[in-house]
Amino acid sequence: MNDLLICRSSKGETVAEVDLGETRLTATQIVDQARGLGAELLWAHGSMPGLDGFVSKPGYAHLYAEQPTSGDPLPLVEPDLYASLLGEAFAGMWGHKWVDRAQSLPTDGSVVLCLSEDDVPIGLCRVWPDQRVVDQPGVVAKRREARHSLRLLGAACALLGPGPVDVDTWGESPQILQVYGQLGFVVTERLLGWELRL
Repeated sequence: MNDLLICRSSKGETVAEVDLGETRLTATQIVDQARGLGAELLWAHGSMPGLDGFVSKPGYAHLYAEQPTSGDPLPLVEPDLYASLLGEAFAGMWGHKWVDRAQSLPTDGSVVLCLSEDDVPIGLCRVWPDQRVVDQPGVVAKRREARHSLRLLGAACALLGPGPVDVDTWGESPQILQVYGQLGFVVTERLLGWELRL
């Protein structure tokens, strides 16, 4: 069984991804296997890999608020804008995968909110109302500011209404995670991220 998952980064690079807590491979074996699979990058999740060359990255963070502060509502994303906006909103962020520009809106009971500025869509946020779960707000790179991420998360909370909310993020900056505290969120779990260019 292969412990490495091969995928493409948001920039289109071939990535070998491994959960260090779920593999029995040594760091050297992981690197060798990743090279053998043709990966350009190695993403590792968990404790320090134990080899030189790995660079620390913001990994996974889970946030929770019992009664978060709601912001103003936002409209749903237009179906024909979803895939391109999704790709742009997470472009260059660690841990985010390549988005096929033909991808349709999700059909799993989630909804996707859209943030626009000057009538141009600049961000989105996926919400699962039944589970009260929010996926990381994403903002296009040229507009990636804390205020926009906060606006998206506040709108997600408005959609959900009173009650507890969970948020999952990958590669989010510590500064943005801290700003989410303005809405009452605290980080309850972190999984370190590591990257090695092969």
